[in-house]
Amino acid sequence: MLNKRFVFIGLVAVVIVLAAAAWFYWVNFSKPASFPANEQLIERMNKVFPTAAVKSIQDHVHVDERHVFVPFVSEEGRYGVSYWAWKEHKWKLLSINNAGEPRLWKINSNDPSTFYIAWNSHPDDKVSYMKFYFIRDRGFQGHDGIETYNPRIQLEKKVPLTDKSYGVLSMPADWLAIMKSLQQEGNPNISDRLIDSVLPNNNNLYFGFIPFDQSNQETGIMNSVNGSSFTNGDINLDYISILSKSKIEEPLEQ
Repeated sequence: MLNKRFVFIGLVAVVIVLAAAAWFYWVNFSKPASFPANEQLIERMNKVFPTAAVKSIQDHVHVDERHVFVPFVSEEGRYGVSYWAWKEHKWKLLSINNAGEPRLWKINSNDPSTFYIAWNSHPDDKVSYMKFYFIRDRGFQGHDGIETYNPRIQLEKKVPLTDKSYGVLSMPADWLAIMKSLQQEGNPNISDRLIDSVLPNNNNLYFGFIPFDQSNQETGIMNSVNGSSFTNGDINLDYISILSKSKIEEPLEQ
C-alpha cells in the first residue's frame, strides 16, 4: 500500500512539473498573436499615459518577431515613440515618450546584435540626415605594471530622413565585429563597459549622433527632445550622446 502511495505522489509531481513547463512555454515561447490595430494601440497608450495624447500611429516597425517600435503623432503635434513586446502571452507597452530623440534599445543586454537605435525626428527640426557613431577614445590603461595603448575607434553610419521622420537602425556588421573583438580582448573592464554600462555612460566607449540639415550643416533638434515618458521597468533604453563635428576625427589628406 505504501508503494502505491509513493507511486501516486510521484505521478502527481510529474503531472505538476509537465503542466508548469507547458504553461511556461505557452506564456514565454508561443507564437505571438497579430499586432493590435492602430485604434487599439492609441486607446491603450492614452489610457496608460494620458500625457502622450496620441492622435495617429505612423507605423509598426517589427525589429523581430516579438518586439515592435511604434512612432506616433500627438494631439499637440509632437512626434513620439513607443516600444512594445510580446510578453506573458500578450502585447505589452514597455515604454512611451512624446518626443523622439534617438535612443538605444537593448533587447538583450548581453547580445549587441539585439541593440537598435530608434528615433522619430520632428519635421520642424528640419533634419535631412543623421550620422550615428560608435567611438572609443584613444588612451592608455595599466594592469600589473603593464601599460597598453588603445587606439581610437570611430565608426560612422549615415541615415537619411528624407522619406520618414522615424526609423530603426540595427547594429551595422562592422560595429558588431568591433564589439565582438573588444569582448574577446580578455579585459573585463572593456566587456563590462560594452554590455553593462553600454557605451553612452562611459567616457571612452560610446554611441553618438549628429543631425544635419539640407545644407550639410549641423542642426538642432529642439522639437525632438525634453519629452514626457512612461516606462514599465521591463525595457532597457539608453540615451545617445549628441555630438558635434569638432568631436569627430577626419582622415588626414594625402
